[in-house]
Amino acid sequence: MPRNPGGQYDGPTGNSGVLWLPQKQEGLARTLAKAGYGSRRTTADAVRNGRVRVDDQMVYDPATPVGPDSKIELDDAPLVEAPRRFFAFHKPAHVVIRSGDHGGRKVIDDFLPPEIPGLQAAGRLDAKTSGLVLISNDNHWNACASDVRGIDREYRIIVTGEVKDVEIGIITVGLHLQHLGFIRPRKVTVVSRSEGRTELTVLVNSGHNRQVRRVFKSLRHELILLCRTRIGEIALDGLPPGSLRALTPREIALVGHRIRPKGES
Repeated sequence: MPRNPGGQYDGPTGNSGVLWLPQKQEGLARTLAKAGYGSRRTTADAVRNGRVRVDDQMVYDPATPVGPDSKIELDDAPLVEAPRRFFAFHKPAHVVIRSGDHGGRKVIDDFLPPEIPGLQAAGRLDAKTSGLVLISNDNHWNACASDVRGIDREYRIIVTGEVKDVEIGIITVGLHLQHLGFIRPRKVTVVSRSEGRTELTVLVNSGHNRQVRRVFKSLRHELILLCRTRIGEIALDGLPPGSLRALTPREIALVGHRIRPKGES
């Protein structure tokens, strides 16, 4: 089983062996992204870092035009299509989705198999929140998965204090929050109430940033735990924190069929 620090994956890896060339003239970074080597930003960095040759010449401009007759090499090898991989990942709390300087905190790249090129998260999950993140190296699929409007996402939460039935009523009827507007979760269910805390499941289908956290904070309940357990019909299903599982063909198809894409990245 190929392993990497903190995460694991037990599926196929390796090179597709299929030579990749653009069908028409376009920018070099765009071609690399289409071939499955990451977002336009990450492929542009690969060009700037001197990893790409075009027609036997090292190039450093991500906008360098290439076409069907171009000879493109990445890391001294002909550019081939990266096998498309699709995963569910259980993001631990305090792991950051986006790469960069995050004060020493781990980023999601620390958990991804380095032998599979171009993997990136579809959408966002704030650092404090744990749970399900969809990941692939297919930019079009990621764009589909990032558009969560109208798609149910289920969260398991634990908050301070006892959430009373009247508060559940307020939440399900809907409330207006500053900077977010009108928020109404689809369903709120109390799992248990104990001294000083309440466990609930919350179902939402709108894309407002940190809406679950802000709803309960507006009612003076601080979150102890916030974990996304499901996106549409794709669920964590007992996946341990920091681990990956390959999506099934049906799950992969569900993303493209049920979430409207924003457009190719």
